[in-house]
Amino acid sequence: LKVVDVSKHFGSLAANKNVSFDIASGEVLAILGENGAGKTTLMNIIFGHYLADTGIVEFNGKMLRSGDPRAAIEAGIGMVHQHFTLAENLTVLENTLIGVQPLWRPLLSTTAARAKLIRLAEQFGLHIDPDRPVHELSVGEKQRLEILKTLYNDCQLLILDEPTASLTPQEVSSLFVSIRQMVAAGLAVIIISHKLQEILEISDRIIV
Repeated sequence: LKVVDVSKHFGSLAANKNVSFDIASGEVLAILGENGAGKTTLMNIIFGHYLADTGIVEFNGKMLRSGDPRAAIEAGIGMVHQHFTLAENLTVLENTLIGVQPLWRPLLSTTAARAKLIRLAEQFGLHIDPDRPVHELSVGEKQRLEILKTLYNDCQLLILDEPTASLTPQEVSSLFVSIRQMVAAGLAVIIISHKLQEILEISDRIIV
């Protein structure tokens, strides 16, 4: 990922001002800053939720279409927000398939999807029952599902916004094991956090 001179204003407020940075595959990059510094705004620009006023975002050498989350997802970027966006009344598998394929597709495609989900869960230590209703999951399990959804879409860069804010210490340790497995597989990971000790433990590089 390459971000060059990105700026974003909300009225007279400068949320981001001429921000430039890059991240390579197989790297964990931490982004630090006090509340209101513009960290999440910057991630939302990368992911296409917001339009930048100026600047460009490139991924794998190609400029990303601004303001289009679908373009970011198709390019290989995934984002897990601090507040999850899951359908509580659906199962883990059904939540994974939302936006990917119609839920009424034949059993054969659902069988293939289940197999892929289980394989990814095993590969990255994100174990979860595909048939469990989301309303039965713990906070840590819901976060695992959000991460699995991005991996299911063949994510190459994963953005995690305050991923440990609501987790127990044991869940944080489990998440970090999964992140290390992702990085070992060649993914890039961006983490936004206020917890300095955790950042020092997991990140390769820090931007303030």
